[in-house]
Amino acid sequence: MAIRLEKRADTDGSFLLIPVGDLDRDAAEALSTAVGECLAHPPGRLVIQMTHVQFCDSSGIVALLDAHAEAAGRGTELVLADVSEHLRALFRISALDQVVRIVEESRG
Repeated sequence: MAIRLEKRADTDGSFLLIPVGDLDRDAAEALSTAVGECLAHPPGRLVIQMTHVQFCDSSGIVALLDAHAEAAGRGTELVLADVSEHLRALFRISALDQVVRIVEESRG
């Protein structure tokens, strides 16, 4: 399934990016483009809400790491929210959770 990416501004000035679908090799470029668009006018915080992501491969992990690096370079905190237990385990194994902050739920 192709990924769909929804973008929303939150009332606190942060930006919410909602991927819907698998975060795999085919989706990595779309995620990178969407992150770049969100950071065109850097918000204080960019939240990637993972509620609708059931699968993430190594390309997806690299895309999330790249998004974190790009956000940090622009002075924006990148946060992953609403991450399933399955993805949390994957992010622990890959040590992504040591780089990118994961929170229980987004406000958007």
